[in-house]
Amino acid sequence: MPKVIATDLDGTLLDRRGRLSERNRKALQAAREHGLLTVAVTARAPRAVHRVPGLAPVLDGAVCCNGAIVYDPAADRAELRHPIPPPVARDLYDRLREALPGAVFAVETGERQIAQSPDLQIGVHCNDPWTLLGPGEDPLAVLDPATEGVAELIVRVPGSTGQDMAERTRGIEPPGARLWRWGSFPEIECSAAEAAKGTALAAWCLERGIGHDEVVAFGDMPNDVSMLAWAGRSFAVAGAHPEAVAAATDRAGGAEDGVAQAVEAILEPGPAW
Repeated sequence: MPKVIATDLDGTLLDRRGRLSERNRKALQAAREHGLLTVAVTARAPRAVHRVPGLAPVLDGAVCCNGAIVYDPAADRAELRHPIPPPVARDLYDRLREALPGAVFAVETGERQIAQSPDLQIGVHCNDPWTLLGPGEDPLAVLDPATEGVAELIVRVPGSTGQDMAERTRGIEPPGARLWRWGSFPEIECSAAEAAKGTALAAWCLERGIGHDEVVAFGDMPNDVSMLAWAGRSFAVAGAHPEAVAAATDRAGGAEDGVAQAVEAILEPGPAW
């Protein structure tokens, strides 16, 4: 029996509307009743994890903002461990503005998102509070340096495609940061170089004396690759990006109940998982 179930949220555990199915909820609860730890590993901010109905009570922890933040759902307490260094965030902002005419930007701090346009709210679940700026205002200048750091710098080009954005930003990845791209979705998320799902999950497990061979992970996107490759056993859900499929050891069903089906099989008495 493994010791940890680690799962991405959007496109993996949650459906297209950002909801947790009853079967997936029961599967995570059953895993905890068998003594396993459950952890969400997600690009979402902590508040967008806490507000999903039924999710927080069946989690022992969460790695948020692609590894920048560690979150304790029971205590509703978050720690920004890997912010983007301010000079790197400034350099990224300037270079991305030059490469992507018409782009709008947001800064995620873990507590709020500071955005240049309401367009950045489209397709995002449970992510308020928002601080909305004018199109020309600098979101980095609004930060309180004494209390806020940059968990993620987010850029979106309305009317563009993810492929076009990827082409235009090819080569923009300065030391100290990494860029996450979402296939056809016209958005790029930037995080600190140290912030990756696999690295953050490994650190979370190490704090609890758990090795990679005792972890089962689920994911669907390129930002899940490091987690899927690190875990002893990993599942790419139906419809996953080819990079996620290549990194995983196994396959699972879709986001409706695919995680539940795999977890139920793992918990069944029988041969070693």
